[in-house]
Amino acid sequence: MLFVNEIISTILQILVFTAIPFVVYLIGNRRAKGFFDYIGLRKPETRTMIYAALCAVAFVLPALLLVFLSPNILEAATAPNTVIGQLRANGLSAATFILLILKAWIQTALTEEILFRGFAAKRLIGWLGFTAGNLLQALLFGAVHLLIFAGQEFSFALAIGVVLYPALGGWIMGYLNERVGNGSIFPGWLMHGLTNLIAYSVLLFA
Repeated sequence: MLFVNEIISTILQILVFTAIPFVVYLIGNRRAKGFFDYIGLRKPETRTMIYAALCAVAFVLPALLLVFLSPNILEAATAPNTVIGQLRANGLSAATFILLILKAWIQTALTEEILFRGFAAKRLIGWLGFTAGNLLQALLFGAVHLLIFAGQEFSFALAIGVVLYPALGGWIMGYLNERVGNGSIFPGWLMHGLTNLIAYSVLLFA
């Protein structure tokens, strides 16, 4: 039942996260043609995908070290309301690993890349220039990660760290997409999905 619910949840999340930029696009263009290009669903340069994979590994290793060095962060990252908490509750099975891949690559990485890098970053960069626009979308992306503390007590210093580290990742993904990747969100998706996959796999057994 959990597996079916997660499939449905993933589909709904994709639809919602895509609907927001789609509605804005329709208002401004009055036609659906060109929407995929508008959110960066276009072919990237091959070298950018290699850079994205390397960045994912370089980014996730310090993050995991930080998680294991801080009991508070580890507790927050594996709480029942988190991805890891839900996967643990499902037990170790083939379905759990399928869910892990689904959550790592689609439910979180793809949907967030569409909304944050495909929509927010491109619009903000267009309005404010690359430096300010990419920084702002990265900070917004980082701030969303405070949701892992929902219903929990946490210190101000911990909250700052939880915002700034993902924000750094968001900035790198924005840079890869816009400065190296021909405006495609695929490099950011690869970095995001691979980072998630490594982190979720390690924390599942923590």
